[in-house]
Order: sequence, then C-alpha cells, then structure tokens
Amino acid sequence: MILNQVIIDLSALRNNFMEIKKWVGAGTRIMPVVKSDAYGHGMIPVAETLSGLGVDYLGVFELEEALSLRAAGIKIPILILMGIMDEEVEEVVQHNLTPAIFRFEIARSLSDMSLKKGKITPVHLKVDTGMGRLGIRPEEIGRFLKRLLSLKGIILEGIFSHFSVSEQPDHPYTQEQMREFMHAIIECQRFGIFNTARHIANSGAILGHIGIDYGMVRPGILLYGSLPSSGWKKSIPVRPVMTFKSRIILIKRVPPNTSISYGRSYITDKEQTIATIPVGYDDGYSRLLSNKGVVLVHGRRAPVVGAVCMNLTMIDITGIPDVKEGDEVVVLGIQGKERITAEEIAAQMGTISYEVYCLIGKSNQRTYINR
Repeated sequence: MILNQVIIDLSALRNNFMEIKKWVGAGTRIMPVVKSDAYGHGMIPVAETLSGLGVDYLGVFELEEALSLRAAGIKIPILILMGIMDEEVEEVVQHNLTPAIFRFEIARSLSDMSLKKGKITPVHLKVDTGMGRLGIRPEEIGRFLKRLLSLKGIILEGIFSHFSVSEQPDHPYTQEQMREFMHAIIECQRFGIFNTARHIANSGAILGHIGIDYGMVRPGILLYGSLPSSGWKKSIPVRPVMTFKSRIILIKRVPPNTSISYGRSYITDKEQTIATIPVGYDDGYSRLLSNKGVVLVHGRRAPVVGAVCMNLTMIDITGIPDVKEGDEVVVLGIQGKERITAEEIAAQMGTISYEVYCLIGKSNQRTYINR
C-alpha cells in the first residue's frame, strides 16, 4: 500500500498556462519559470508539458537545471537567470543556452568561447532596478553596454529585471522600479538596440497588467495554481496542480491528560480519538505546523495535535465517524467539499505558498496524471 502520494495534475498545468496566455494576449511571449524543480512540481515533466503548448522560453536558476532539460530533449531556448561562472562558459556555448549577463569578465569569456566554436551566443542583460541582488544598476548601463557591444561572439538578445513587491497590488515601489527599467531600455535604444526581448513581469505583475506591454512575461507561481498573495480581487482562474495525500496508520482512543508527541505541547482535555499519519518534516510538512495544521479526513477538517515529528504527525479525529486505519488523509488538496490550499498552510507556517510547494514536492515521490 502506498502511504504518501504527491500527485501532479498536468491538465491543471495546461489549463493555467492557457489562462495566462489568454490574460496577457496573443502577442505576448511567455517564459515559464521552472527553476527549483518547477517549484517542487518536477522540472522535466513540467517543461515537457509546457513545450508541447508552444512556450517561447524557459527560465531556470542555474546551469545544472538547464543541462538537465537539454538532456531530457528540451530544445527551446533556456534562460539561466542566475548567470554563470567562468568555468561554465563552455557548456553554455556547447548546449545553446542563454545566460543572464551582468559581469563583463563573463561576457568576454563567453564571447571568446563562442568565436572559438564558431557560434554566436545570445545573452540577456540583467538590470537591478531595486532588488539589490543580481544585475547592473541603471546608472551603469551605458558604460557596460559600450564594452559589451564590442564583443563579437555574443548578441544582446534581451534585457530584464525583477520586481520586489509586485505581489502587493498598487505598491508605489513597483512603479519606481518600472521607471528604472524604462531608463535601462532607453539606454539600450541610445546604443541602437531596439529589438531585444524585454521582460520584468512576474506573476504579481501579470495579474496587475504591469510590464506586459514589453512583450514577454515570466509566470511562476501562477502556473502552479496559486496567487502570489491574497490581495488580488480580480485574478486569473488557475487551478492547483499539486495534491498531497497520506493514510492513517494507527487510531487510538486516549483518556484526558494524555500527552501527545514531543515536548508535551499538547495534552488532551477530554477523551479523544487520535490518528497517526506517516507524514513529518522529512516529507516537507513543516514542524511549524505543530498544533496549527489541519488535514482532511472523510471530507472534514482534523487538526494537527502535538509536535510534527520527522516522519509522523498526530491528528484529532474525535467526532469524525467511521474512520478506519488505512483511510485517506488529504494534507494538501480537495476531499469532498473541503480544500486545504498551499496558501492556508503557508499562513499557518508564517511563510508563502512557494515554500510549501517546494518543501512538499521535492521531499516526496511524485505521480503525474493527465499527461
């Protein structure tokens, strides 16, 4: 008997992509972000599914992810969002990958290697408009471009940046970043660069119709069926792609004043029925959910009681009739008329849905349906 199952519904992924495409318009190119194992959903099956829908680009974080996609037969352009190190230059050229560029030394090495192999390698210039992470500051663009455009083995195919607070509707800092990005685009045009791919819109910006008119967008969390925050009143009708199910392995009736799990953080105040499921923080179900989390049993909510263990969690099923050992428990997803969302789990943990998906999806064997 399979006790724990993470189920990835690829029909929901296809639905979400098509809804995003409808939202941004037929003329806007889409670069799905499949980094971090597609937010725990499985990078290769997700990329294969999206490739079949005619995506224009895929976004990954690092070279290893891009190489895995190439090894799986994915032939469409792949942008390495982190950029690359000097020792990775040859593989980037060999496998026809596109790195983010924000260091001239890397650009020069990339140009030299491309010329050596008789190729021209596309690059996307990363601009730091206010994240303080990677990228060229807007005031440095002119000097950087002057040097970059002197290199013969690369071509500046794109320019991009990343929003800091676009998940919050109408935040003034987003407009400030838009102004900085526009400044960078004008600098490119001053150097005669007009036909580059320009992209800054992540999931929050897509919902707010911010930066869509630049011609390319980079959806992440929307693809996987969650909103970037709860603040959006009007949104794209996306469906959750991931479900996490388990089974009850033991049921016991315990008297009042019974201590449950480590640390004695939960003590029964009456006679209760406690069930144990083989799910713990090793399975991506965070210890922060101790005495906070909720799961579904027979279509009803059952609270987590006591500390979440490494491999086990206890739930209170008092008042839920006819529960038996072996019965299904839904940790994330739908059962009957009830639903546990990644957003709900994230709120209980004090984090975001992105982390919930990554924790659960990358900690468990996944089953893919509706290929």
